[in-house]
Amino acid sequence: MGMDKPRRIAGMVPRVSRSTSLHRMARAQSRTILTKGCTVMMPHRLLWAPFALFTLISGASSPALAAPITAASPTPPPIMKPEERGLLIFQQICSSCHSMDHAHYGDMIALQLDVAALQHWAQQRHTGLESPIASPYPSVAVGKANNGGDYPPDLSHIVRTIRGGPDYIRHMLADYRPAPPGVTLAPHTYYNPTALTHHHKFKMRPPLQEGAINFPDGTKATIPQMASDVTAFLQWADDSHKRTRHFIGTAVLLYLALLSGILLALWRVLKKDAP
Repeated sequence: MGMDKPRRIAGMVPRVSRSTSLHRMARAQSRTILTKGCTVMMPHRLLWAPFALFTLISGASSPALAAPITAASPTPPPIMKPEERGLLIFQQICSSCHSMDHAHYGDMIALQLDVAALQHWAQQRHTGLESPIASPYPSVAVGKANNGGDYPPDLSHIVRTIRGGPDYIRHMLADYRPAPPGVTLAPHTYYNPTALTHHHKFKMRPPLQEGAINFPDGTKATIPQMASDVTAFLQWADDSHKRTRHFIGTAVLLYLALLSGILLALWRVLKKDAP
């Protein structure tokens, strides 16, 4: 009995070797699969994956189906804030006539505008990021001569100083229209029923045109949309350092509260130790 067990084990070795050889042949043959007359090259391990089984059963004829899809969907552009779109409108349209003496080019970094683009914009006026957004005209006389006799006002605080505020600016920019019957317009004069000027006649030509701006976020540049966005920017520019002042004010109040607590504790200690 002691000799039978080794013989039995030795007799099983050829069977194992034969099955191993068959397994290797199956692995080699499994790399090439014929599906409806087309040869598809596949790693043998993928044959046991659900995706490969589905490919074989369905009789797919394209080699591309033998590999997983790796193409990523395109990332949509980020949505811009109204004041960010308004900055582009001011930069490309409004700044050709108007100034913002109380705002600096560097302040616009807070609106996510590229620093290189800001530097290029400032260099067009021969200034730097630390400089205010000055008038494009070298003198008041030149500004009047180019605008029908009216000098374009500074827009730094226009939303606070003009009657009607932001609502007036928004509606006025979008309300240019042909003059009604009986109204005569002088050369370089435009009709705007929202305008606060005499007889609703404006020396400022319509600044906004459909599709004048290509917004990076894909927003359609309609006249009402641009009027709303540039008004939002003017509101932001009117108080562009508001957050900074709020932060400083909060820090000062916390400091005073802490100092008051320390002085109160010191006063109590001195009062307790007093004779």
